[in-house]
Amino acid sequence: MKRLLIFILFVIPVYAFSMTLPQLFQSAQATNTTFHIATLSLEQASMTYQLNMIQASVPIVNQGGVISAQISYNTSLQAYQNNLKNYYSSLLNSAFGVEIAKINLEISQINLNVATMNYTSTLALFKQSMASTVSLQQASVTVATDQNNVKNASWNYDFALSNFKNMTGIDWDIDFTLPDLSSIPASRTMWISNDPNVTLAKLNLQNAKYNLEVTPSNASKYTLKVAQMQVEQASLNLQNAILNSQNNYSSAIQKLRYDYENALSAKANLDIAKNNLDFYTNAYNSGLISQSTYLSQYRIPYLNAELSYYNALQTYWNDLVSYLLSIGLRPEVIL
Repeated sequence: MKRLLIFILFVIPVYAFSMTLPQLFQSAQATNTTFHIATLSLEQASMTYQLNMIQASVPIVNQGGVISAQISYNTSLQAYQNNLKNYYSSLLNSAFGVEIAKINLEISQINLNVATMNYTSTLALFKQSMASTVSLQQASVTVATDQNNVKNASWNYDFALSNFKNMTGIDWDIDFTLPDLSSIPASRTMWISNDPNVTLAKLNLQNAKYNLEVTPSNASKYTLKVAQMQVEQASLNLQNAILNSQNNYSSAIQKLRYDYENALSAKANLDIAKNNLDFYTNAYNSGLISQSTYLSQYRIPYLNAELSYYNALQTYWNDLVSYLLSIGLRPEVIL
């Protein structure tokens, strides 16, 4: 009777529990340098803003100084938000990077196994004068190529694990989920109110109006006209900023919907591939198909379906987190 298939390519450490991505977001804050730099920069900007506001109010309120302080702080806040997005994106990419590297390593090892079996078969035929020298050479080259691919894939996997550990301070053991898009708040108002470009445009308009107000009544017509034109230009810039923000919101929502549906489709294809693999695993264990056929026609397609799913899921998670940050929400709280 044919032996049952035992298919172990490499060993992954087993931990007591898996960590979800939102838990990872929270946990990595303690050690991630990108997050620390962003937090320190925001703290410094807040201190500078408070100092500028105090100086603008002594001995009398200096409206121009107040607006300038608000503009400066908003610029720092925009940089902080960009750093936050980089923090979450780097975590997501490092977490998914391990999973994808692991699958690629398994695929490369299977290809090497199949190539080795093909070479062994070709060599046996060659010894019986039933295969050409060229065929044997081609089979040998394929084995050598696949051996190199395994080495490269193994290095990529080790690097991905090391990179994740360095970024997060923990060992990789992530439970990837597919968040339901219907549970995510969709608010154009929140998007626009948290858009730093809109906020900056509003402050610039306030500043232009203030400059017009303090323009001396005996100023030249040229000076007065310039001040008036600056108000008009700032008003138009604000309208454009709001319009661009509305368009960006619509694009982000549409992209999220596409990402979600794409991930659902990839998940459905993965489920189909898993059922197909289970069926032919039983067929292989029953001696109905060869190991080479099983690996190349059923195991590898399943792994390719896994790759497609995790790539789609990674895109969805990245865009989802970016959207939540854009409307002023923290992913680890919402998800």
